[in-house]
Amino acid sequence: MSVERPVHSTTSHMASKTPHGISRSRIVDRTLLTVFLLFIGLPIGWSVGYSLLYSFGLIGHLSSGATLRHWSAAISTGGLGPSVIYSISIASLSTTLAIVGALISVIAFPDARRDRFFLAAVCFPFATPAAVMALLTYQLWNPGGYVSRWSAWIGLVRSPADFPVLVNDPWSIGLVGAQVAVTWPLLMLFLHRTWSAARIDRFCRLAESLGASAWQAKWRVALPMLWSRVRPLCVLSFLTNLGAYELPWVLGRQSPQMLSVFALPRNEQFDLDQRPQAFVLAVVYFLLLGAGVALMVILRRRST
Repeated sequence: MSVERPVHSTTSHMASKTPHGISRSRIVDRTLLTVFLLFIGLPIGWSVGYSLLYSFGLIGHLSSGATLRHWSAAISTGGLGPSVIYSISIASLSTTLAIVGALISVIAFPDARRDRFFLAAVCFPFATPAAVMALLTYQLWNPGGYVSRWSAWIGLVRSPADFPVLVNDPWSIGLVGAQVAVTWPLLMLFLHRTWSAARIDRFCRLAESLGASAWQAKWRVALPMLWSRVRPLCVLSFLTNLGAYELPWVLGRQSPQMLSVFALPRNEQFDLDQRPQAFVLAVVYFLLLGAGVALMVILRRRST
């Protein structure tokens, strides 16, 4: 009795390989990796290397050999430490408020994704450029802005000058609010998409059928499932807030400043001694960015 061998699997297996025995998927991966290294990795590597050499005085108009003078000046008198701490604090606070608000909104109103008006309202701030958002926030919340005038008109304050300072303020309230308004819609849309793709509502109904209340099902089932999938995006949002320029430039405080706003004037000043300090700040930012990307990759691998 003869047994026929399956032909389809062998044929498809052979078709997925080139004449040299390399699978087509591996060729595609290598091609994408080559394109990434040429158009993204190589420029970033060149920028980091150039900034590092400039910060140590090895290149530049006034270079006189390897020195730590520029790093020492940036750390001791240049305000590097307070700027880094301030930038990390603002980015962390903005990202935390945005993700907490997005999680609460999605868990409380999971069916809002079917409402077109809700999606339009969410997409509006998401599609607004950062510079426009900064100007709108400033026009609304500065002491002579629309909100202060409305407050004086209805009698909440005596005059617009008595309205609390919410932009360029010591606590960066306006800056944090604007960054939350920019970050929250992206997290909201992602969580709503995750709710549908992972079919979290079915798991919640299963938990309720086993005796859990609706709140317990959302707290112990929906929230962990959403959080495990949104963690890499939280790191990406943090890096975006960390490197933001328009919002801190218009709404931030004068001292200390966000790292992006703090570095640019030192590169454009006429004093060439200040330019190496700008490259010191660029190297520090690249280090923070690399740490954030590494953390995002680790969280992505754990979530999958």
